Amino acid sequence: MTNGTRPSRHAKGALIIGEGTLLDEWIVIESGVVSLCTGIAGTRVAVATLWRGDLLGHGSPLGKERARFDVRALGEVTTLRLPAEQAASLLGEREQARLAAATDERLQDQIFMRLAGNGLQRLVSVLATLATALSASAPRGHASSQTLALPLVQSCLGELSGLSRRQAWIYLGQLAESGWARTSRTRILLDGIEAWLALPAEVAREGLACIATLELCTATLERLSRRLPLHAVAPRAWPLAVDE
Repeated sequence: MTNGTRPSRHAKGALIIGEGTLLDEWIVIESGVVSLCTGIAGTRVAVATLWRGDLLGHGSPLGKERARFDVRALGEVTTLRLPAEQAASLLGEREQARLAAATDERLQDQIFMRLAGNGLQRLVSVLATLATALSASAPRGHASSQTLALPLVQSCLGELSGLSRRQAWIYLGQLAESGWARTSRTRILLDGIEAWLALPAEVAREGLACIATLELCTATLERLSRRLPLHAVAPRAWPLAVDE
C-alpha cells in the first residue's frame, strides 16, 4: 500500500484492538477477516465483520479517540499500520475519509441487518458477508470451486448472527437439507459459492423479503445460480478450509 506502513500479523482469535484502547495508529486490513464485538449488560455481543481494505484505528468508524469495539481475528489476519500523524501527511484527508466511509457503510449495513432481519435473514446475511470477506482476502489468481469453508464454528456464527447456538444449528440444518450449506465439528461449508457471493446485491435490489423464509432463500439462491455464466459453476479446487 503506502510506503512506510508497518505490517502486523495476527493469529486466529488474536485481539487486534481492545475496546477502550487509544486509537493512535492508522490501521488497515491487508488480508483476512475480523469480528467487532462490544460489551452490553455484562456480555460480549458481536456487531459486524470487516475485511480487506477496511479501516481500523485512528480515523475509522471504531471511534474518534478510543475504540468502541473489540477487534479479533477470525482467521489469520495481516494489518498495515502507520502513526496517525504520518498517515495524515502521506494519505491526505480526502483518502482517509474515503476509506473510513467505505468501512462505515459495511458496518452500518450489518448493524441494520441485525436490527431489521429475522433469525434466518440474519444468519444468511452473515454467511454471505463472510463468503464475500474470505473471497476478497483470497490470493489473487487462486482457483475457486463451488465450496467455501468458513473458519468458524456454529457458536461463533450464532454470535455474529445474534442467535443462540441452537437457533444457528437449526437454521444451518435447514440450509443443509436444501443443499446450500454443510457443517462439521470444526467448520461450516457453503455450497454454490457464486450464488452466495451474488446474494448481497440481490437483497439490496429486491429487499429482505427474498430471504425471509427458507423457501424464499432457496429460491433466490437457485435463481442466482441459473444467472451465472457456465464457467462460474464448473467444479474447481479452492482449498480454503480452515480447521479449528
